[in-house]
Amino acid sequence: MHVPEAGYLPEPRWAKRLAQEYQLMKNYEPTFDAKDGDLTHYKGTIIGTGIFEGGVFVVEILLPREFPFVPPQVVWHTRIWHPNFTDEVPARVCESIFNKDWFPNMHVVSVIEALKNLLANPNPDDPLNVWAAYEMKYYPERFVARVREYIRLYATPEKALSLL
Repeated sequence: MHVPEAGYLPEPRWAKRLAQEYQLMKNYEPTFDAKDGDLTHYKGTIIGTGIFEGGVFVVEILLPREFPFVPPQVVWHTRIWHPNFTDEVPARVCESIFNKDWFPNMHVVSVIEALKNLLANPNPDDPLNVWAAYEMKYYPERFVARVREYIRLYATPEKALSLL
């Protein structure tokens, strides 16, 4: 009998978990799909809310073989002015669900919900982009204007289609 390495689901359970994640994605996040049928690789869009309203953000989610014992990897393809994202492409995302707050019973849809929440509720007190955090705290009008400019330049539906 094969005993899996620590931190891995046995192959049949891994396949079942991937199928479960795929079904949850189809039901709750229809803008995401498995890339080329690969259930470890999702790509889709998140529609901005709040000050990010009107923005269409392209996101890729990769499930490592150690999933669900380690969180998915998030690749944020759309440039964004936000205190909790780096100002680069692909951007890194500051969210505890991707490291210390991840639990094996969580799902990929939880990651997308966390990203949506981060868009709706930026946290300038835990920044990856200190300039955006500074603007948000001390010059909120300038921050909102720059967010709107980034959306106009980088997060249009047309730009999103070109990244999918």
